[in-house]
Amino acid sequence: MKILALFKYNKINANSLAYILAALESSDVFYRIDVELTEDVFGHLDKRSSYYDKIIVLYSVMTTQLQNYLKEFKRLKDYKRILKDKLLLVAGGPHPTGDPRGTILKLGFDVAVVGEGEETLIDILEAVLRDKPLICVEGIALRGSREKEVVITRRRKLVDLEKYPPCSRKYGLFPPIEIMRGCPYACKYCQTPRIFSFTVRYRSVDYVKKWVKYYVQQGRRTIRFIAPNGFAYGSKTGKQPNPEKLRLLLKEVKSIPRTRVHLGNFPSEVRPEFVTRKVLDIVAKYVVNKTLAIGAQSGSNRVLRDIGRQHTIEDVYDAVDLALEYGFTPCVDFIFGLPGETEEDLELTLKAIKELSSKGAVIRGHTFIPLPGTPFENAPPGKIPEHVKKELKELKEKSVLRGEWKKQEELALTVTRLWRSLF
Repeated sequence: MKILALFKYNKINANSLAYILAALESSDVFYRIDVELTEDVFGHLDKRSSYYDKIIVLYSVMTTQLQNYLKEFKRLKDYKRILKDKLLLVAGGPHPTGDPRGTILKLGFDVAVVGEGEETLIDILEAVLRDKPLICVEGIALRGSREKEVVITRRRKLVDLEKYPPCSRKYGLFPPIEIMRGCPYACKYCQTPRIFSFTVRYRSVDYVKKWVKYYVQQGRRTIRFIAPNGFAYGSKTGKQPNPEKLRLLLKEVKSIPRTRVHLGNFPSEVRPEFVTRKVLDIVAKYVVNKTLAIGAQSGSNRVLRDIGRQHTIEDVYDAVDLALEYGFTPCVDFIFGLPGETEEDLELTLKAIKELSSKGAVIRGHTFIPLPGTPFENAPPGKIPEHVKKELKELKEKSVLRGEWKKQEELALTVTRLWRSLF
């Protein structure tokens, strides 16, 4: 049987695609099928459908991408009607994990991957190769025998991160090296622990060092790490820093010639209570980045408590003071329009923004977007009062405030209406 796995590629999803492909390239399934990446799925289907017995089209989908993908998904349904069982449509990522039923019934996919995708994808492809029923694959949702029935199979065990590379060598995709997966916190707006679990896992120092060497050999001297909380590496529970483990990681990586190490800034952030003297003594010695991304989210302790952040605004002030003392520019993130936020809460957030920026912090503003699978999935999209927008505009003109809060407010309304109408 000739099988093609056709992955939808774009810049937004390149990192998650690299991790999935890395696992696939480590399996024998990879050598028994054809695998291609493309931005033009339909061009490939038009040219290649007659050549293959089965084509598996795979998308990684975030809720914020729905408005961009909807026309493509409608068109895929047309191809499905023509090609029938020759075409298998598979979606993975945050949105299918949070809304598997809607992904099947409304977006038109045959399979939604629920949770981590590395081993689930391998098992899907293996099942297709052997002509086995997909219901045997753990960690997916698919149509049941009755109309509008969606069956979710048993959730699979967490992936052993040491089994797979952090990059796709075949396709030359070298994302930031993932050093940590999972998050013990239960922030009500966040999908991360709902996808990757509340249990934290780490890639070992030896593993990370091995792959940093490989990145450098491939000409990539600037090494970035990705983690839900960049300063939590090595923590047993993920709730207290482990400075010695962090020191060992950074020391070993920095010992590799020609490396420039980033930690605690894009594409990760750090929790404010993890910004301590012991941690900064180590980080400042080894990293080249001069900024730290600190997640504050609100200036109101009531809101922070209600959204499950488990830190206070005082922790944020302390983190900013320490970061500045150690020569870092703190980039502090705040979210506007959080559920239950009052005028008083907004005023406290504005007060914190002004005070922190006067110390030397850079502020990044965001607008709340309800995401499927989170406790806040049914909350209204974030909306910022006009008088607050006026203040934010003034702060932006003074270069105090950065971020896409205005575009995100529009996006929150658009994608929420779209998702809920589909659901």
